[in-house]
Amino acid sequence: MSQSNAYTVISAQNDHDCTTVRAHPRNETYHVVEYADEDARERVADLPVGSVVKMELSRAGRRSNVWCAESVKTAQTDGGTNEA
Repeated sequence: MSQSNAYTVISAQNDHDCTTVRAHPRNETYHVVEYADEDARERVADLPVGSVVKMELSRAGRRSNVWCAESVKTAQTDGGTNEA
């Protein structure tokens, strides 16, 4: 099963590469723990909490509520700035 939707980042990527997002408008929560490639992982890692992102998710294995980000497209952020 694969689903594409807009999601709000509610927990930034941690040391185990897990990011928690909430779907629009259903408010379902997803734990993204796998990534299609390094580019997808890095795009998600760069998102601050509050960012809205378009992602295509598929189930990651048999575990409940863990997902793989197949594609990642930033929709909008919370207006934060990146520090150089």
